[in-house]
Amino acid sequence: MRRDVLALGTIIAMALAAGTPSTADTTEVAYDALTNGNPQEAIAQLEEGDRHDPARLINLAAAYLATGRTADAREAYKKAAVAERYELETVDGEWIDSRVLARAELARTYSVSFEQSRMARVD
Repeated sequence: MRRDVLALGTIIAMALAAGTPSTADTTEVAYDALTNGNPQEAIAQLEEGDRHDPARLINLAAAYLATGRTADAREAYKKAAVAERYELETVDGEWIDSRVLARAELARTYSVSFEQSRMARVD
């Protein structure tokens, strides 16, 4: 599993509703499965949950990327980018708006794919 793919996209299992920091909702986001290198397990956990929760969608996208399912990851990031807005804590301890994170990670899926693709050269 590529840790760099999951580094920003993986969310710590606590999401605070934006604008209501005193009412924390803990959401299962398959954090343990992702950080232990089990993206398939994470996918199984996350596909069965709330498909509108941005934290779950972002982590589902990260798990899809770890298994090479780039198109599915992009769809999950797109859904998270328009889902209800939350402040999410990333693995590196940064707090970020869920829509901002989803859009940044979506953009990164295109740059990662491009950087890793082989290109033809015409002389």
